[in-house]
Parts: sequence; structure tokens; C-alpha cells
Amino acid sequence: MIVMKFGGTSVQDEEAIGRVISIVGSRLVEKPLVVVSALARVTKVLCAIAQEAEAQHEDAVRTNLNLLRERHFNLAKALLNERPDLLENCLKDIEARISHLERFVTGVCQIGELSLRSEARIISTGELLSSTIIAYAFNARGISCNWIDARRMITTNDNYMSARPDLEITEANVKRIIGMESKGVDLVLTQGFIASTSEGSTSVLGFEGSDYSAAIFGMALGASRVEIWTDVDGIRSADPRVVSNTRRIESLSYEEAAEMASMGARVLHPLTIEPARKKNIPIVVLNSKNPECKGSTVLRADEAPDGPKSVASRSGILYVKVTSKKMDGVTAMLGRVFAPLYANRVPVTLAKATESEVYLVLPEEVAGLAPSLKAIEAWADVTVYRDKALISVIGRNIVGLEGLGDKVIETAGKVYVANVSANMLSENFVIDTERLEDTLTGIHDYIFAN
Repeated sequence: MIVMKFGGTSVQDEEAIGRVISIVGSRLVEKPLVVVSALARVTKVLCAIAQEAEAQHEDAVRTNLNLLRERHFNLAKALLNERPDLLENCLKDIEARISHLERFVTGVCQIGELSLRSEARIISTGELLSSTIIAYAFNARGISCNWIDARRMITTNDNYMSARPDLEITEANVKRIIGMESKGVDLVLTQGFIASTSEGSTSVLGFEGSDYSAAIFGMALGASRVEIWTDVDGIRSADPRVVSNTRRIESLSYEEAAEMASMGARVLHPLTIEPARKKNIPIVVLNSKNPECKGSTVLRADEAPDGPKSVASRSGILYVKVTSKKMDGVTAMLGRVFAPLYANRVPVTLAKATESEVYLVLPEEVAGLAPSLKAIEAWADVTVYRDKALISVIGRNIVGLEGLGDKVIETAGKVYVANVSANMLSENFVIDTERLEDTLTGIHDYIFAN
């Protein structure tokens, strides 16, 4: 069995879904489990519905619900116009889901309060709608397909908007349910991103968590591979929206892929790697618009070549400098700084420490940052530098790459932090955001053009 996950741009319209059906149809002999995201941009609409409902803006909620209904109705009609029997049932299912959502958000509007539990319930609707239509479309094309609710299979904790699965319970659920539902059909289809708590409430695995879902399903089923279908030719050596001459990475290790994700590369959900690594399941990143391309394969370190793989970047980060009024020592400094950050769930990308100073790189300004910094300011001076960017050169055995630091300084002008990751997989530099594009292009050309 294989797992095939298709993201939002791969299922965004009639043409895209037609390609998905063709691609899956070519792999039926491998008994695929198909995992789909919401249609492109639908999750943003659902987030807007949730926010407008909390603000009690009933007209805005109604407008967005109508847009949601119209888009999914039109897509179903386009895909199923030659099968009126299936179309009628599909439209009934879509209307039932949207009407259920409408009643729920009306309640949120009335009380003007949006809990994380309610938000998860609202934004999970996108995957339920898209997967319903796609399942009908497979059957209309003569490919027998069973639709399964992922919430029956993936069981998580109650951190509703960024839930963590109980892998042991989930694995048992997946084996049992897929084993039953796959009998007598060509394929089974389910949703990425969504799950449920042990009490049965809807939860989600964090935004863009469909990759994570696919890896969990692959681990549970012992899949021969997990295919992640996107709209680019595999994993690139840099962000193609910024660097024009990126190249496809043919293969990389689980560890390199995880490092790329944690350092800002929009490749795979950061948690995707671990379930696949547990059972040595290859992850193949492919392009649904160019299925002939071999894409990129993520596998064991001993099966991937050494050397630089990618230059990742992240803009708009915060660089924080903490200076103690006395020499506390590295251990004490890190302990005192991280205690409030951990308590307030503030993510830290990089940290360096001396006897009296700690330097932090934070990916974003989250709600818990202000109280954390206030607690630190009780015993130290804190300076926050905004509008900074992080550039990371990633790959095995690249530490000390000749001339890299000089090239960063030459193009960036000023480097606030230069740091080698603890796992020796990346060299990282904090620079001014306004210099990011030129620096990223310059470093990429320096490494890969030669």
C-alpha cells in the first residue's frame, strides 16, 4: 500500500482534480490511500468566518458562507455533470455540511466568543467538503472509492488548534478501519489536517498539517512510500519565489528535510518526518502539474549524498538580546531566560549564550512573548530587534564551507548572529530583512552555481 497526499493547489478546481484522478488511477495496483487538503484558499475563508463570527459580524459571516457554498456547488456540478444521480447525492452532502457549519457559527455569533475547540470545528470543514466531492468524482470516473472520516482514525490531545496525536491509539485505529473499508474497492480516501480528541471533539494538526497526516497514515500502514503531491517539481535548493535559478534536490535525508522545515523552508510540515523515519518509509515530493518529474525523495541518511542541499530563509523574525547585570554563567543564563519562554509557549528557533548574555532568534511575535520579556527584564536588560531575517545553509558535512561567512557579510552588509546548529546540519545567519533577497540569491549562486 502507498499513501498519496494532495495539497490545496492540487485539488483547487475541476482541472486539478482531473489530474489527481489520472495520477491515482495509474497507481491503483499499489492500493493507494488518498489524503486530500481543502480546496486552495478555503481554509482562509473558514478562518475569516470564525473571526467574523466572534466579532458578531453576521453579514460578513453570511457572505463568506455563501461564497463557500457557491464554490463547492459549482465544482461538484462541473465534475459530476454526466452523472446526475451522483451529483444529486453530492450536493445534498455538501449542503448538509455547510448548513451544519452555518448553525454552529450562528451560535458563535450570538455569544460573541470563539474557543479554540470551536475554531477547530469550523476550519475542519474545508477538508470534509473537498474530500466529499473528490470521492464522488472518483466513483463517477469508474474508480470505486470509499470515503473515510479521518477523525475516526487520528486521535489527539486537546490542544485543539495544534493537536498532537497519540500514535499508538492512532495506529491501531488506522489498521482496523482501513483494513475494513478498503475491501472491495479500488481505493480509500480521507482528509489531511483534521483529527479528533479522545473525547470525540474535532481537532486539527496545525496549519498545513496534511503532510503530517499522510506520514502518520503511512507509518500506521507500513506503507512502501508516502507521496506528497504539490505544485512544484520536488524540493528546491531555495524558495523559487525569490531565487530564479533553483534546482531540484534529487534525494536528502530525513534529518536534512526536518532541518529545512524548522529553518523556514516551505517543503514539508515540520512534524512530517518523524512518523516516516520510525519505519524507514521514503517520502517522495512530486508535482501534480508535472507528474513525469521524479521529484525529491527523503530517506535514510546513509542513502542520501553529503553536501549542501538548500538555502532556507525566514523573514520578519525577532532577534532578542538579553544582558545580565552580573556574570551568571551559561547554565544559569539559559535557565533563567527559557523558564518564562517555556511557560508561555514562546517558540525559539536559535539561541546562543555567554556568561552574561543570551541571544535569541524567534520566528514570530506571539502572545506569550510580552509577559516573558517582562519577567526577564526584572533581572536583565532586554533589547528586541525587529525586521530581521534568518538565512540557513543546510546539508550534511557542510560546516566550515569555505568562504560562506565572507559571502554573507559581502551581500548582507551586517550579520547579527552567525551560528552552527547543534546537529551540525546548518549554518545560520541573522541579517536585516531588507537585504534578504539579495543575500539569498548571492549565497545560492555562490554554493550551487559552482
